[in-house]
Amino acid sequence: MIDSIEQDQDSSINLREILEKYLFHWKWFATGSIISLAVAFIYLRYTVSTYESHASVLIKEDEKVGSLGKDMEMLKNLGISGGSQDLENEIEIFKSRTILERVAKELELNKTILARGTKTGIQAIELYDKTPFDLEYVQADSLLFPKSIAFRIVIKTSSTFQLIDEQGNPQGTCRFGRAFKIQGEPFKLQKNWRLNASYFGRKFDVIISSLNETVNDLQKNLVIESVSKDADVLSISIKGPVIQKNNDIINELIRQHELDGIEDKNEVAKNTSKFINERMAFIAEELSDVELAGQDFKSTNNLVDVEKDAASYLEKQGYSEKAVTDASIQLSLAEYMNQYIQKHEGVSDLLPTNLGLQDVSLIEMTNEYNKLVLERNKLLVNSSERNPNVQKLEGQLSALKSSIKESLGNFKYTTSLQLNKLKAKENVYNSRINSLPQFEREYRDILRQQQIKETLYLYLLEKREENEIALAATVGSTKVIDYAYSDEKPVSPKRKIIYLGALLIGLIIPAGIIYIKDLLDNKVHGLKDLEPFKLPGIGEIPLNEGEETIVATKHGNTGIAEAFRLLRTNINFMLTGDQVKGKTIFVTSTVASEGKTFISINLAHSIAHSGKKTVVIGLDLRAPKFKQYLGLDIKEGVSNFIVNESLQVSDIIHRDETNEHLDYIISGDIPPNPSELLLRERLEDLFTYLKSTYDFIVVDTAPVGLVADSIHSNKFADMTLYVVRANFLDKRMLNIASTIYKEQKLGNMAVLINGTDLKGKAYGYGYGYGYGYGYGYGYGRQEESKSFWKKLINRS
Repeated sequence: MIDSIEQDQDSSINLREILEKYLFHWKWFATGSIISLAVAFIYLRYTVSTYESHASVLIKEDEKVGSLGKDMEMLKNLGISGGSQDLENEIEIFKSRTILERVAKELELNKTILARGTKTGIQAIELYDKTPFDLEYVQADSLLFPKSIAFRIVIKTSSTFQLIDEQGNPQGTCRFGRAFKIQGEPFKLQKNWRLNASYFGRKFDVIISSLNETVNDLQKNLVIESVSKDADVLSISIKGPVIQKNNDIINELIRQHELDGIEDKNEVAKNTSKFINERMAFIAEELSDVELAGQDFKSTNNLVDVEKDAASYLEKQGYSEKAVTDASIQLSLAEYMNQYIQKHEGVSDLLPTNLGLQDVSLIEMTNEYNKLVLERNKLLVNSSERNPNVQKLEGQLSALKSSIKESLGNFKYTTSLQLNKLKAKENVYNSRINSLPQFEREYRDILRQQQIKETLYLYLLEKREENEIALAATVGSTKVIDYAYSDEKPVSPKRKIIYLGALLIGLIIPAGIIYIKDLLDNKVHGLKDLEPFKLPGIGEIPLNEGEETIVATKHGNTGIAEAFRLLRTNINFMLTGDQVKGKTIFVTSTVASEGKTFISINLAHSIAHSGKKTVVIGLDLRAPKFKQYLGLDIKEGVSNFIVNESLQVSDIIHRDETNEHLDYIISGDIPPNPSELLLRERLEDLFTYLKSTYDFIVVDTAPVGLVADSIHSNKFADMTLYVVRANFLDKRMLNIASTIYKEQKLGNMAVLINGTDLKGKAYGYGYGYGYGYGYGYGYGRQEESKSFWKKLINRS
């Protein structure tokens, strides 16, 4: 239970630290948000709005004939056929290139006129039907140009404009109403009533796209889909910058689709009308021959009115003759149909319908055959005869034509049998008029042929009129539910979403930079970074942002002065014991440039201000910068004392002029063998004298991560102050300090974090080491100040 509570506390602390880390950089988030929102505002200011128009149409089903239509309706109700497949076909027809080309030509969609903004000229607004001038082609059929042409005009006056080509080169001044050439093609601009003084100086971009590009854009922008699977309704929508243009495209598309459907249906009627006209011409010729034969017969036999002479017999034969006539007509129609099929053996020609054949199954098969022919022809518009669907339809057409031929044969056979029976019955009546003269019977045969031809001719004439009426009354298979409309609200750009996205980007980018920087950050920042290495920490010295070398002044009330006083207190606590004088503090670090010289000098000042007699020694013999750091004009130091036995300790001690309790001993001349020099007994004599003379001895030693000098001389130390520079030392380098601490190579070791950014600042300060001399490091103050932006970047 206790463990879980501790875990919860740790979790809350981590969350707070994470929030504080990000909230500290609130200026970054505010700046990022302002910049992102400004960019979003500029983007929306110069982005043309896009609107969407919608329309809906009902796809009506063609009426089916006879039992076939009932069977198809039954299958559809069972969910086996119809419905969605028909709608998919209609969608493909709507989006076919044939219909879209008609729409593009009708509305001249390949012509686009854009008006440039008056201030920046960045925004370009399409005018569509509100242009102050009209573009006219000089050449015929210019709409079918295979290439695209673009140019710009600047209206100068009510009668002139400047012409500029696509590359921005002026092409001179032209007049409205007169032809000009651009890219070798002649055009003409005609001004209209909208042109007034407000357009003077305005720039207009004229773009003429190829018909192919225009159709491609329409296919890409048009969205046609079924409203639901249970309704035969299609939704048509398109997006564009001009609402009226969107509406016109959709309405024209619906109109062209309607015309296309009417043309398909009229194709059958036109083919039937052609067939009837051909048969009527043939029958008229036969009827003329029969009438001429009757006339010759009467003239030859001096007859005036044979019909009255045989009236009594004709009345008896009336019904019989009518039956023979009807049967003969049916047989002739079947023969005509058979001849037509034999003449048109292919599968691309339609069969005549509505001829009056009384065989219902034959009528149904003929209608089904014509429907498959139309479907095949539509597929061939956008595909070839090798298309599997085309080949499948051709197989169905061949099989259906064979069935029609077989049905015609059966119909002719049964009709012939019926006709023979009727003629046999007629012969019974003829036997009763055997007493009539031979010429009367011959004339009766002529009259009968004439009657048959007349009846057939009148029948075909009636059918032709019916077909013409049907042709004029043909309607399409679509019904408009809603014509194109728009709610006049732009669908893009979505301003609220863009502003919200910009705000999120303005927050996410700084957060991402902070996160990545923190993720890649491997520097030490404070005492908390010592915990994984189990190193003892004694304190933190804030970052020195000034140029002063000595910051631990006696009466200083700065944060860094107080930090050195706190460090002095912590050191006194660690060195509490029987020892009264000669408390020796070694100051070292892992590598150069961590500020141990700065710490040594200011720590010595802080201790001396407390009234303790203090000496600070420069024991870094390899790269002596102690003298230059303090600005002292001293030549002899520790190395000179060790080498020259005639020197006394007092000869190398120098008093600090600002602090009566503080003395200095510099490192001296650079020896060739620093490590061996530090092992001599003269160094022990030096520390023996100093321990008996001073209360505190602060020793600035070499970095332990580079050389072993500090470890060799550490036997004289009562404690070791291990300096780690914040925002500089790699955390992995703390392994060196951890190993030294565990192996107790440095006595009474404690880690001091130098240069901590207590306010979150991480830019440099005016001291430190620079790489260079001797074993790879040297001392040197950073005199070059950083710019504001560098500081701002480093802070994050």
